[in-house]
Amino acid sequence: MQRTRSRRKTDPRRGRRDGSRAAQSENRQQAALKRYGVQFYETLAAAKSDLDNLKNKARGVDQLNIIVKAEADMDDADLNAIGKVYAGAAWTTIHERRVYEGWYLSRH
Repeated sequence: MQRTRSRRKTDPRRGRRDGSRAAQSENRQQAALKRYGVQFYETLAAAKSDLDNLKNKARGVDQLNIIVKAEADMDDADLNAIGKVYAGAAWTTIHERRVYEGWYLSRH
């Protein structure tokens, strides 16, 4: 009886089996990394009065985090059209720590 080799077709979308699949995965990861920006405000009203500055800052990043120190509505439509709103003391502490640790200086 003669043994035959498996003639499995290689799907071109999946890459070759010589290691390029790992390279493709790494390239996808690099492309998926986002640049984040941050802007702090004391109140929601202060953030809303600075919409033009926020729009300009948002152009240079993939996601702008707008931090409001006071407790406020995080679902504000005007601000969420520009970036992601975080309000309250706990969120402020988290993002201040990220600034201190240099988190906003690299892609994630």
